[in-house]
Amino acid sequence: SELRRMETETGVYMFMALDGRGEERLIIFCHDAGSKMSPTGRMAAERMVNEMVQEKLRDDGRNDSRSRSRGRSPPKRGRSDSRKRSPPR
Repeated sequence: SELRRMETETGVYMFMALDGRGEERLIIFCHDAGSKMSPTGRMAAERMVNEMVQEKLRDDGRNDSRSRSRGRSPPKRGRSDSRKRSPPR
């Protein structure tokens, strides 16, 4: 899994847990806090997770726009309500 791969690369231990409101959170453990430039530690793991999430969001956005534009015809234009004929009196 992706979490296990990131654990191996950064030297951390990660798992998903529910917080007090029942929402799922990713927990990252390691004695090494890491640094902005370090390839290991909690900061490196957090960067990797954030990059993976952003990549997934970009990919999903591209796929959504492709599927929306594929095979759809433009909306049909009818008369607006203001131009419809009045009922006969």
